Amino acid sequence: MVDLPKLDFIGFASVLAGIVFLLTGLLLVVNTGSTIPDPVNPALMNLMGVVTAITGLMLLLARDD
Repeated sequence: MVDLPKLDFIGFASVLAGIVFLLTGLLLVVNTGSTIPDPVNPALMNLMGVVTAITGLMLLLARDD
């Protein structure tokens, strides 16, 4: 059997938050392409998506074991 690392609540919460932030950022970047540029600025939405995805990636990398 493979010994998986055990996560406490803080570690589990940081992994879960990292996944949510990463997926939200990626969806925001993907959906920016189909956004009408009049009501919102697509460049700003794209930047927000990239920053959110990077935040999620940092949470996944810096999880508390």
